Amino acid sequence: MTTSTLDCAALLPALTPESDQPRALCERPKDLIAQQVQHALVSAQAERHVERRTETRHPYPYPIHMTPLDRDGRPLLGDTFVVVGKHLSNHGADFYFAQPLEWSRVVASFPLKDGKWIGLVMELTWCRFSRHGWYDNGGRFVGVVDSPLG
Repeated sequence: MTTSTLDCAALLPALTPESDQPRALCERPKDLIAQQVQHALVSAQAERHVERRTETRHPYPYPIHMTPLDRDGRPLLGDTFVVVGKHLSNHGADFYFAQPLEWSRVVASFPLKDGKWIGLVMELTWCRFSRHGWYDNGGRFVGVVDSPLG
């Protein structure tokens, strides 16, 4: 097993040029790390817009399977794709995807613990490009159906 050492005096002045005591910060790297994480979180929250929703949203950072519906409401099983969930509420969901979506209605399928799936018809109502290279998408649930996934 090898151990590497870090020259804090060489690194910290670059991180904290206004600090008179870089060694004091180096003695407590966990505190410095925690401080930097807090800065990142505050910056991320500053991007958020004023919250207009009155309904509780729950974080849902899990895969959601989306099956597009054709104009007659039939599922297009061969076009099923997976998105990364963001929030879930009784009203709808929002999620991330790598490109804009061409469909306006999908069946959002959510896995259950017992291996079964639930399906909710979702009307996609918005899409915007995020600065991180992903598209934020969302919509409202308009019906309950059997999931096309089982």
